[in-house]
Amino acid sequence: MEALTMLRRVLPALTAAAVLVPGACYQDDTTAASPSRASVARVLLTDAPFPYDSVASVNVYVVSVSASTDPDTSDDGGWEVVAEPRRRFDLLSLQQGTTALLGEGQLSRKLYRAIRVVIDAGASDIRWADGSEARVSWPAPGSGLITLHALVEEPLALIADASDVEIVIDWDVGRSFLYNYYGTGEFTLIPWLRAVHRAFTGTLAGTVTSNHTGTTQPIANANVGVYGGDPSRPATWYVIATGRSDATGFYRVSFLGSGTYIVRVEQPDYPYLARSTISGVVIAAGDTTTLPVSLQEAGAGGAFLQISGPTSVGVGGSITLFAAVGDASGDPVPNPTVSWTTSNASVADVLGIGDTASVTGRAPGLTTITATSGTLRDSVTIEVTGSAAPVASVVVQPGSAELLVGDSAGFTVVLRDAAGNVLSGRPVSWFSTDSAFVIEGSFGTYVLGRGRRVGSALLQATSEGKTGQASITVH
Repeated sequence: MEALTMLRRVLPALTAAAVLVPGACYQDDTTAASPSRASVARVLLTDAPFPYDSVASVNVYVVSVSASTDPDTSDDGGWEVVAEPRRRFDLLSLQQGTTALLGEGQLSRKLYRAIRVVIDAGASDIRWADGSEARVSWPAPGSGLITLHALVEEPLALIADASDVEIVIDWDVGRSFLYNYYGTGEFTLIPWLRAVHRAFTGTLAGTVTSNHTGTTQPIANANVGVYGGDPSRPATWYVIATGRSDATGFYRVSFLGSGTYIVRVEQPDYPYLARSTISGVVIAAGDTTTLPVSLQEAGAGGAFLQISGPTSVGVGGSITLFAAVGDASGDPVPNPTVSWTTSNASVADVLGIGDTASVTGRAPGLTTITATSGTLRDSVTIEVTGSAAPVASVVVQPGSAELLVGDSAGFTVVLRDAAGNVLSGRPVSWFSTDSAFVIEGSFGTYVLGRGRRVGSALLQATSEGKTGQASITVH
């Protein structure tokens, strides 16, 4: 199979800010009172759009789905099986809000803080458009039954004694299956799954257009990223969910928790179109927020240089960046002369030919790639990740804190694999076990909270089924 033509790039995983989404929370009691009867939980599977046009199907054989009240799943006990579908699902058929029923079962009325999905790698595959099978690097153990953990954005607590619940598992296949990320010519699975309570979610939908030709026309295959974070601080933005427009320009991002988000829309195949960022987008449970987006010409009618392309790569892998250059009237310059540089060649080097550059990851870290054409310049930060291994340990720093009521404190988390390598670009959820300490904002590996009342709490960070914690005392 020839090298994959990647026409759409995966939206980058940045740093989280769950203060704007229902992912940072506390509860005075970790388990609610037992109800008069167990509730029925229906488990649905959906998928965010896949960015590779030369792939025909992504088939995953799901063995079972289970729930646990304990976010640390190192111990195999405490799981309640919700569904055992034992069949294959083509994730590419589950886009734009389409779901498939995995099964249903009974759950006690508890605060469920972990969801695990067991898949059979031997019965799963990715197929190219010509029907041939692509090579896939599966997580440990690499074959057979593999356990994946979903990020629980809102603890799946059933809110009434007789309430039933629909758990939606949103598998972001575009961010999970990365092609040639480490230069190995295969898909690497780094799972991005989130589990939500359907009753508490809403939908974002709209049409992406542009009038750069003088007439308004739909823009197909535009990336739609939904972020949490501080709108004034892009470094805090974190991808919550992704979408992609169809041939008519229409997009839909379903199963978003109630809250306020940042939405960024771009078409990386058209670097002469400026990305559009809209903050303050409100999602309400049970409703659809309509957000039409018009992509304007880069430079707003004046001279410009704009880089487009992926913003992360693994060690040994390569990504392609493009630079669009516009003249004083804002018209694209054909075959522009562009020079490319990297701020840290030990992390990633860059080889540019005209408006196109190849960036190769050399060591874990961050580097800035800059494109220059005459007096015009643009830069993009590239993250190079060093390991596809699963998270083996989670350490919250500092490990303890003493606060006065009203005091704020920040904590960070360090993720490592079994060999001790620091991991980045992995989903992290934060939880306070008591309202003595409330989370005010989380930014991926960083969280900010405040002492609310006298008491004590554990601040827990969970990633891929592993949990670390810090003890907090409020005086």
